Amino acid sequence: MKKWIFFILILSLSLAQSDSYTQFLVYMNQPGGRVLTLDFFQDQYGERYESSGAFYYMGESLYSFDALDQRITFKNGEITTINKIEKQIIYDQTIPGEVTVFDILTGKSDVIDIGESIFEKSGFKIPFTLKDWEMKGIIRTQSSNGKPISITLITGEESEIRIHITSSTIGKEPPIIDLHNFESIDLRE
Repeated sequence: MKKWIFFILILSLSLAQSDSYTQFLVYMNQPGGRVLTLDFFQDQYGERYESSGAFYYMGESLYSFDALDQRITFKNGEITTINKIEKQIIYDQTIPGEVTVFDILTGKSDVIDIGESIFEKSGFKIPFTLKDWEMKGIIRTQSSNGKPISITLITGEESEIRIHITSSTIGKEPPIIDLHNFESIDLRE
């Protein structure tokens, strides 16, 4: 009897490991979207950039990162950056093939290869590689529901991006910003 319980436990653990990325995507793709409160760290060539804010995910083609100083919104291939300090709005387009760290959160399968998940004490460690970019990283999720805990992206020898997710709720729209006195810059072609 003990052997059967052990076998069932090992089988369920291995099935959960192979399905941990799917569980993460199901968690992210709830009706109404998700709002993740996160801390963002980027180390590049000895320089460090830190930011905290909210990531609003309303679907694969619409998501925003809102911090105290700026808001960056991706919508159907267009990028809108609102600089709250300088009171500027910059409109731009994504470059075909360009990948953002937020594409990893949204699960764009055409840009990411998922490795074999590893079950750890704190949850799952899901290694990934970005296709055509020679970048790799790790998604850490809770084992019970797929909720992301952190994401690390190694973008080069001296370059790394780390995101720590501190909370998560069912989605809502970002707060409205009064853009009445903002300068508009359009970089779209």
